[in-house]
Amino acid sequence: MRQRFQTQPTDGVKKIVQSTTHSSATTVSSARSQFAYYVELTKPRILVMILMCVVLAMVVAGGSGLLIMFHACLGTAMVAASASVMNQWFERERDAVMMRTCRRPLPSGRIASSQAAWMGWLLVVVGSIYLASCVNLPTMWCGLATWALYVWVYTPLKLVSWTNTLVGTVPGALPIWIGWTAANGSLLDTRAWILLGILIAWQLPHFMAIAYMYREQYESAGYKMITVTDRTGLGAGLHAMVGSLALVALVVAAIPPGNWASAIFCLAATSVSGWQIAAAWKFTRQPKRETARRMLHVSLLHLPLTMLLILLAHWAS
Repeated sequence: MRQRFQTQPTDGVKKIVQSTTHSSATTVSSARSQFAYYVELTKPRILVMILMCVVLAMVVAGGSGLLIMFHACLGTAMVAASASVMNQWFERERDAVMMRTCRRPLPSGRIASSQAAWMGWLLVVVGSIYLASCVNLPTMWCGLATWALYVWVYTPLKLVSWTNTLVGTVPGALPIWIGWTAANGSLLDTRAWILLGILIAWQLPHFMAIAYMYREQYESAGYKMITVTDRTGLGAGLHAMVGSLALVALVVAAIPPGNWASAIFCLAATSVSGWQIAAAWKFTRQPKRETARRMLHVSLLHLPLTMLLILLAHWAS
């Protein structure tokens, strides 16, 4: 009589299958988590704002087609991501001291220091070669200048002088020139300098708000922020006011004169800058965490709104 084979798996087989399935799911989940940590290391929200600046500059400069815009954005993303990675690699020990930054991938131990260093160097090399080969050499040099100023000048200066924020506004604004040169625009063009000025001026109220909100943490980590050297908040307030006031003139200059549409966009952009001035003035008069947070939130809305209005004005002109 033939022996019937069991059609149902035994308990032992079930355990093996379950163990294998669980192990595979854990591996996939772990890989996804690790990838997310690397993405977090690139500061994606800052990357988005940088790429917005690149696109704005390319459109104002005359544009070079969607393909070149894609190449410029991709190459810029790699170089900018490298700058963020290297900045965090240099500051990993001090980031561990600050509540604001201690959960970042490096101080929390989710990514090894050596891996971050390799990632940073690889991104800047590949990104620079990509910009040179797929866009042009001036764009590559603007990208490298941005990277070098941010990593090798601004980052170490934070330990030496409160002027680090002022110096940091330059690499923070240079993505405008990356986009401008990508569209074959000349850096002798006044418009390239006006857009650069807008980004520099905007950063003053934005970063003064952050410096004031986290001044105790910056001090504990050894950073020489203006809000650490001047505890009254007056210096931070004055810088925020200067930047906010400068935005009005720069935004008006950035919108081309012409038809009634340009006048409407100019009025709207001026109103947005007036909103920033009001927030900066309130912070200057009453420097405290609440007014600093308000100024920060206004700045986060001010930049994309202003960029949108400048784009619409150029399309309408």
